[in-house]
Amino acid sequence: MIPYNYFVLGQLRSVRLQMRSIPYRLGNKVQCPICGRRYKAFMPFRYRANAYCPSCKSLERHRLAYITLKEKLGFYEALPKKVLHFAPDICLYESIRSRPYIDYTTADNMTTFTSSITVRPDYVMSIDDIKFENATFDVVIAIGVLVMVIDNSKALQEIQRVLKPGGYVVLHDPIDYSRAHSFSDKDISAEEKQTLYHGHDQRWYYGQDYADRIRAEGFEVEEITAQNVDYERYGIPPNERIYVATKKK
Repeated sequence: MIPYNYFVLGQLRSVRLQMRSIPYRLGNKVQCPICGRRYKAFMPFRYRANAYCPSCKSLERHRLAYITLKEKLGFYEALPKKVLHFAPDICLYESIRSRPYIDYTTADNMTTFTSSITVRPDYVMSIDDIKFENATFDVVIAIGVLVMVIDNSKALQEIQRVLKPGGYVVLHDPIDYSRAHSFSDKDISAEEKQTLYHGHDQRWYYGQDYADRIRAEGFEVEEITAQNVDYERYGIPPNERIYVATKKK
């Protein structure tokens, strides 16, 4: 059972967030495609300005993922589907679970749990050891997850295993496109780690070979860039990318 104090603290954080968001609500320059709210600018999040929607708690990556799911993949159309969502993002969680034709399951190993953007999962498990049968799901969503696992090749193999033929996974991770190759945190010192990606605690530092690493596990990969949408309106950096990896039939 979740302690009562957890709910009280959650309510206090929500009130504080809404108070801090008042100056950002006085305008119409940007709009969140998920909740439809308009702002002078999105709120800052960690080191990034114009990033956080105080209404649905989306970040830049979530807004591009939502647009991709809705407009590119037809995800929200009324076709029955089984969906597994790792590190369930609260903004997407609300938009998915309200669809009665989506059989929706969430999971996380909790290392990625951040109350400001994610919710507690249905199941506690790692993406590199998924506790479901082969060919169970039509769609897997994993945003900011592969960057956190020790063996990302095993994670991709597990996603491949639980997807039905023709099913797909929606992926996003921080990528430094100035680097040709990805590398693991085991290959660098603790001091070096603090200089990378603002010292964020992650297991992988991805480069230009990100999509090739996914293809190596047998997926067909499509790269969706923010340049194909009204990225300024939606507060998405033009170089933001979502990867859709499809299991071959």
